[in-house]
Amino acid sequence: MPRKKRQNPLVAVARAHLSQYVPELKDAPLRVRMLDGPPGSPRYAVTVESCPPGPCPHGMPPEVAAAGTCPIQDCPLRNSIRLLLDRSGAVVQITRNHMHWD
Repeated sequence: MPRKKRQNPLVAVARAHLSQYVPELKDAPLRVRMLDGPPGSPRYAVTVESCPPGPCPHGMPPEVAAAGTCPIQDCPLRNSIRLLLDRSGAVVQITRNHMHWD
C-alpha cells in the first residue's frame, strides 16, 4: 500500500493564512522558495497569484497565467500575495499587489 505524501508544513500555514485573510486566493497554486540571508531574516517565501477569468489584455494564454510563469511583471489585473516566513513557519511579512515574483 502506498504511503500518503507528507505535506510541507509551510504550505499548511500559508493555506490557513489565505483562507482566513484572502479567501479569493485560497485555492490558487502556491510556490514555496527557500531564501538565504543573515540570521533572523525570513527563510521562506510563499507566492500565490491569480488572474481573472477571461481574455488577457496582454495576449497571454490562461495556462501561462495559471502556471505562474507570466512574463508581464506588473499587471493591474493580477491578484498576488507574497508571504515571508521565518524558520519556524510564522508569517513575518505580507505583501499584496499586482507583481509577479520570480
